[in-house]
Amino acid sequence: MTHSKREYGGTIVNVITALIFFGLLGYGIMWLIKGYGQAGEQYAETMVHAKHDATSVACQMNMRAIGQNLQMYAISNGTFPASLEELMEFSGSTKLFKCPLPEGEQYKYISGQDRNASDQNIVMFEPKAVHDGRAGVLRLGGQIELLTPEELEQAVTLTLNTLKR
Repeated sequence: MTHSKREYGGTIVNVITALIFFGLLGYGIMWLIKGYGQAGEQYAETMVHAKHDATSVACQMNMRAIGQNLQMYAISNGTFPASLEELMEFSGSTKLFKCPLPEGEQYKYISGQDRNASDQNIVMFEPKAVHDGRAGVLRLGGQIELLTPEELEQAVTLTLNTLKR
């Protein structure tokens, strides 16, 4: 049995067609796997970011509760607490006074202020900028903000300078 050139030509075309088909199929599968891998990575990043945002909100809620405790203390005693420990004792919870992030530290309290001081004075702040490069602050007027380390340093210095007068 002899093979004609036409049969061999058809076989080569079939092999080339099969190689192209399977090559494209393989490329398509790789593209899908890569796409799912990137989507999974983005999902994981989004979940970490959402958890971080939730912790930032919890930190701000701590500051809001501390602000309310400060006002209640001032109403009850006619002045603000002399120390952070006195405020903690009045509040009944030391958990409020630390950022819930693992790298968060205990808040710092600026004592010596009275109800006539500027609402813009910083009364409590985080010593480390753990919220995307920002630190939480509680102003005497009850406002809660996130400041860069430079802004925090300026605000604390301004507050301390007003207390020296």
